[in-house]
Amino acid sequence: MRNGVLIVIVSLVALYCLHAEENDWLIVPGKRVGPITAAATRADLVPILGSKNLEDDEIQTSDMATEIGTKVFWGQPDIALAIFWVSDAPDARIRRVRICPNQELPGKCRWHTAEGITLGTSLKELEHLNAHAFQLNGFDWGFGGLVTSWGGGRLEKFAAICGGINLRLDPAPGNASDERARLLDDVEAEEEFASSHGSMQALNPVVDFMSISFQGCR
Repeated sequence: MRNGVLIVIVSLVALYCLHAEENDWLIVPGKRVGPITAAATRADLVPILGSKNLEDDEIQTSDMATEIGTKVFWGQPDIALAIFWVSDAPDARIRRVRICPNQELPGKCRWHTAEGITLGTSLKELEHLNAHAFQLNGFDWGFGGLVTSWGGGRLEKFAAICGGINLRLDPAPGNASDERARLLDDVEAEEEFASSHGSMQALNPVVDFMSISFQGCR
């Protein structure tokens, strides 16, 4: 009996280690978020992540509304995920995954792309990775800070229908000053701005929202 219990414990530890090794915190657009693939259903997540780490609930979306989804590792902001499904059918596939949705900057997020993009990545870092200026919305409105175009740069792949990555930037907290107020006033508008805009460069906003689309992936 004691040997049987030991075997079970060893098996569970081995299974946990296997999952830990598989979870490299890497986001591969169109394919996976760590061990979660584009083909995964709700039932598939249980053996991968453990039922205690999953909770179906209303989740706040980027526009302050709520949507039913699955919370993953919700009590650990640096690894949490919000998963939204194409429908409420039991075998529905993933529509979108939001990365570290309840993390407050400057807190760290362990999920990242191969380029190292994650929450906290700055506008200037994105420009460097893109090898080109890009377009983003002005701040302080419902879709403020969303990247709207990569301008044909290296990150243009993030605009793909399957595996598309949505990024939103926001100025990092800073000391109040007349100069900062002037810079913010320059780019707080419901219009697009180039990342090369002088005030954008001076503010150097950082990624505070990141989601990956699995819509249309096969």
